[in-house]
Amino acid sequence: MQIAYLDPASGSLIASVLVGGTAAVGVAVKTARARLTGAFRKSSAEDEVATDPSAADQDTTVESDV
Repeated sequence: MQIAYLDPASGSLIASVLVGGTAAVGVAVKTARARLTGAFRKSSAEDEVATDPSAADQDTTVESDV
């Protein structure tokens, strides 16, 4: 029977890969769900104004000019 040797650096690398992979899968699922639900959601004028980044930029320029 042979037993493989794992030094602390190897164990740390394996743990980091597992944690990072789990986080990546979570982000991918969250992004996919947001895209799917966004495709079926009705868009209204209020939503477009609230999420329009150029509208936020215009507000800050007006405030800085005053």
